[in-house]
Parts: sequence; structure tokens; C-alpha cells
Amino acid sequence: MDDKDLKIITELVKDARTTLSELSEILGMSISSVHKRVKKLESEGIIEKYSAIVNPDKFDSVTAFLLISAEDTRKVFDEIKQIKDVVEVYKTLGNFNMVVKVRGKNLDKIGEITSKISAIGGVMMVECIVTTRRLKEEIWIPDPEVI
Repeated sequence: MDDKDLKIITELVKDARTTLSELSEILGMSISSVHKRVKKLESEGIIEKYSAIVNPDKFDSVTAFLLISAEDTRKVFDEIKQIKDVVEVYKTLGNFNMVVKVRGKNLDKIGEITSKISAIGGVMMVECIVTTRRLKEEIWIPDPEVI
């Protein structure tokens, strides 16, 4: 991956509807060269998918983070990822070995999800942190220093 690949990624994160023609103009490259690079980024799994980002605040939804302590994280993860309102799952270090971000229509729905996860075999403890307001949520853009 080079600076041109990173620039393609940056532009597509800002707006996934950016056309190959627009990318070629921004990068000063031919459309076919940009197309090859985008296809390579996709095939290598660097670009996972293209998606519209929906503002959860417009739906009066509730966001919660569940801190989970489990014995067999793989088994628990396999079950958690099947739950519809689970948005993100992270493996962690410390007293809890998993953090799960969930969104639901109300506190009752968050409670249902929490209970469902608590009932999974191998789950030892679940702590639920309900958020009151989203202050910042952005799509991550890789830092050139990281690559």
C-alpha cells in the first residue's frame, strides 16, 4: 500500500459515492489505474464494503455498551454476532474480555438484548452501560504513519 492507495481510501471514506472519474482527477491518474487499485483494495479486504451511514439520533434509538466476561469467547462471540441489534463486538483485555455495542428502539429492547446475552452459555458477567447522548462518532481513516 502506498500514498495513492491511502488517498483512495480517504476519499472513499469521506464519500463512498466518489466516482472512479473523480478519484482519477484527484489523484492525477488514469481511471483504469484507479479502478485496478480500488479492486485490489477490495480483494485484499482493506475496503470491506460500501454503506450509507444512518444517523441513529433521527430514530430516537438507545445505544448501550455491554462489558462481557466469558469463559469461551469464540463460542459466545458466535452467538452474539447473530443478534440483530448488535452493532460492534470487540475482544478486550482486563476484567471483561469483550465489549459489545448495541442499539435498540428503547430501554426495554436494550434490556432484552442484555438478558439474551446473559443467558448464553459461558457468559459469566454482563455489565450494561446505557448512553444518554452521542457526542462524536466518525468513520476511522488510517493515519499514513500507521501504514
